[in-house]
Amino acid sequence: MNWALHWPRMGTLIVLGLTSLPGHADTGQLSPERLDMVDQMGYFTPGFKAAVHDLVGSKHALEQATMDKAKFNQEIPDLQNQAMQADAQAVALRQELAKYEHPDETDFAALQQRMKDPAAKPDEQIALAQAYVWTYPTSPHASEAQQYLQATEKQIADWVQTEKDTAAARAAAHAKLVQRAQARDLSLAEWRDFLRDMSEDDLVKLLGRPTLQTQDYWTYSGEWITDPTTKQKVGMEVNFNAGRVMSVDEKPPAAP
Repeated sequence: MNWALHWPRMGTLIVLGLTSLPGHADTGQLSPERLDMVDQMGYFTPGFKAAVHDLVGSKHALEQATMDKAKFNQEIPDLQNQAMQADAQAVALRQELAKYEHPDETDFAALQQRMKDPAAKPDEQIALAQAYVWTYPTSPHASEAQQYLQATEKQIADWVQTEKDTAAARAAAHAKLVQRAQARDLSLAEWRDFLRDMSEDDLVKLLGRPTLQTQDYWTYSGEWITDPTTKQKVGMEVNFNAGRVMSVDEKPPAAP
């Protein structure tokens, strides 16, 4: 049966049935309940009733589908965001698992970073390189780690030797300076630098007792300093502060 041809008649009957119901205003809405009310008044044949129910059911299904589509469209951004977060978490998890699957790669990257760090201490670098060589002897990076170890060991050895050489040079220079002081062969500037902050006891051990001794200064008469103007040897006056040498000056030959 072609319902499109009979729909005007069906609509008229339905509207008449709905508006004629006692106590029911015309809302313009079709529903199975209202159709049942009209059917009870004897307007519909069984076939006609079934067709109208199918039509109303289809209309409700279409309205529900439209509502579901609108709701789904609203939820799409949230779903996309959740999918992106899930992808990011999966990537992070794979990266974390890679660290456990290939710890030698992770540790070698840390070793490289420490070796290139100008602020890193050599003893820390050598400890890290040694640990890698011992822990991963079959790693493809083992030879490079061994080179790091050897280079750092040489750096430390060179530094130690430099310190030894420097200390030896300082000791030799000091010994020579002491010999020159005891031979009274220092300039005024050298005396000042050599005796600065020296204690009274150390000064006596080095030069002996002074010619004149007071609480604030000691005088060493004789030929101690060569006067740059007269080229004559003059005496030396040592001034103290709290028992330590504060300054050194020339003492003319006529002074006691």
